[in-house]
Amino acid sequence: MGEIVGLLEFIREGGFASWMVVIVAFLCLGISVERWVKIQFQYSVNGRAFMAKLKKYILSDNIDRAISLCNSRSQALLPRVLKAGLTRAKDSSADIQNAIDEATLEVMPKLEARALYLPTLANLATLIGLFGTIVGLIMAFRGGDAVDAVQRQQFLQKAIAIAMHTTALGIFVAIPTLFIHSVLQSKINVIISDIDQYSVKLINLLSASHKVGGEKSGDSDDEAAAND
Repeated sequence: MGEIVGLLEFIREGGFASWMVVIVAFLCLGISVERWVKIQFQYSVNGRAFMAKLKKYILSDNIDRAISLCNSRSQALLPRVLKAGLTRAKDSSADIQNAIDEATLEVMPKLEARALYLPTLANLATLIGLFGTIVGLIMAFRGGDAVDAVQRQQFLQKAIAIAMHTTALGIFVAIPTLFIHSVLQSKINVIISDIDQYSVKLINLLSASHKVGGEKSGDSDDEAAAND
């Protein structure tokens, strides 16, 4: 409890600029929590394990089961993209690629939404802290006009508090915000990499299944002709 009271007193002594930094801090916190929950628990999936299951269904020519597997993880982005390709499994490789590209373009904005605000907010917190420092220095210079020594000392203490506290708060908010953005961006890059990697593998698997199906069809036609 004492730490909270001390922090509030620290912010109060920083003046108006400090409260502006606090508002930015709450924005950063809200975006960070929302993005972490979405990316970590909804949009992410173990790509290798998921693709291994999908591969078994594709090789056994059970596309419906493969689509059902994607539907079971409908919130995750990789299954949504792969499902777009599976729904065109009987079409050409170009059509499958186009369906996957379209699905990728649809999910990317959801993946990167609001996370791009974090570096801007971190810079904003730093700039607000710098603004408070300039205001404090201006007040300190004006404090020299005071005639009474006690009054001058109090004025200088208030000005220095504004100058130092706002800068400290701005940096205090900016550092973890930039770190969180880096962590989120790394997770976003992993999801994008999985989408790119396993989309290509899906196209190759479906193309291979087409060739196998064509060869089986050709063999059946040859056997029928030989019987005739």
